[in-house]
Parts: sequence; C-alpha cells; structure tokens
Amino acid sequence: MATAIFLGFLMALFLTSVGLQLLGHHVGVRWRSHGLTSISESTTAIQASLFALLGLLIAFTISGGETRLDTRRKLIVAEANAIGTAYLRLDLMPPAAQPNLRELFRRYAESRIAYFSQVSHLDELGEMRARSAELQDQIWSAAVAAAHDVPDTRPALLALPAINQMIDVTTERDAALQTHVPVAMFVLLVVLAFACAFLAGAEMSKQPRPSAFHVLAFAGTLALTCYVIINVEFPRWGFVRMGVFDHLLVQVRHQMG
Repeated sequence: MATAIFLGFLMALFLTSVGLQLLGHHVGVRWRSHGLTSISESTTAIQASLFALLGLLIAFTISGGETRLDTRRKLIVAEANAIGTAYLRLDLMPPAAQPNLRELFRRYAESRIAYFSQVSHLDELGEMRARSAELQDQIWSAAVAAAHDVPDTRPALLALPAINQMIDVTTERDAALQTHVPVAMFVLLVVLAFACAFLAGAEMSKQPRPSAFHVLAFAGTLALTCYVIINVEFPRWGFVRMGVFDHLLVQVRHQMG
C-alpha cells in the first residue's frame, strides 16, 4: 500500500511538472504576442535564481536524508549487539530460569526480524510492534523474578542492565524511523520545483512549440530526484535496501540455536 502511494505521488509529480511547463510555454507565447517582451526577459533572471535555490535545497535535503539513513544503519548494528550481549548474559541467571528466558529471546529476535521485514506494510506494523513490546515485558518480568529467586543476586544483576539496553535501543530505532525531513521543507521543495517548471516553460516560449525532449527531461529528472529523496527517507520502499544490516539480526537469531 505504501509503495503504491509512493509511486502514485511520483507519477502525479511528473505529470504536474509536464503540465506546468506547457502552461508556462503557453503563457510566454501570449506575452510575446502582446509585445510584453520585458516580462518574458525578466523571467530569465528569476529562473536562474530559483533554479540555484532549488539545487541548494535538494542538496541539503539529500545530505540530511543520508545522515538519517546512516543513523538507522548504526542503530541496527546496536540492536543486534544488544540482543546478542543480553542473550549471552543469560548464563548468569539462575539455571532453572534460563530455558524459559532463552525461548523468550528466540521469539523476541524473530519478532524484531519480522517487524522490519514488514516495515513497508503500514497495516501490519502496529501488530508487529505490539508483539515485540509484549515479549519485552515477558523477558523483563521473567528476568527480575529469576533474580529475586536466588540468595545471591549479583550475577543476575549483571544480566539485567544488558536486557534493559536491549529494550532501550528499540525506542531509539522507533524514533529514528519516525525522523524525516520536515514536511514544510519538502513542500517548499515541491512548490519551488513547480515554479521552476513553469518558468522553464516560459523560457521555451521563444520557440513556437515547446521541446518535448526538454519538457520530459526536466519532469523526469525532478521525479527521479524526489524518488531518491523519499527512498532515502523511507528505506525498503525502493532501491535503497537495508538487507545487509537486517541480516545481522538474523545472524544473532541463528546463534541462539
């Protein structure tokens, strides 16, 4: 569903850009037919300024998106390490409690793998998140109960901080998934791109007919640029993939036996 909305937005962006260029050409031709050449000539300077601003805004947006993407990758590594460390420290828990805790950890790792494999299916995310949260509660409750069941709690208390860190990192990952380019900035980017499309069409009014190649090239480049920006902000929706990093959680699950 999310992918369909994404592709529909890009198609609308492409068609709107084409339409604005044709509209700009039509308006430019009318200006020239009425002898308003000064207006047409002034659009050249405005167009240069707006295109420079558009390029700057695109550069900042892509740079910020790459930074956020790198943060998400690091958090995947951090969660894999946290789960692996917490699982190893189960050896410090009372022997009677270890089998149940290890089984809970296996199910928890599987729930986290399933969650991020379905992250592009918005209708299933809530259920997956709730399942992981439920297993976190079960793991924490079982670990605390096991620590209280033995006279010497010091070994068990070494495992609890690792479990707590494993839980905390999921909050960081969820926050990173919700952190994107501000909507106002993206709207400004789209509006500015549309303004540039209109002015580009007006500039082509020096010819009786607009250049189909340039119209399609500009619209296609704009749509492709927005595709890259959105795909970096929402990895797993397109050619930007996190499979290599997601496989770290799969490796951790395999190590649990």
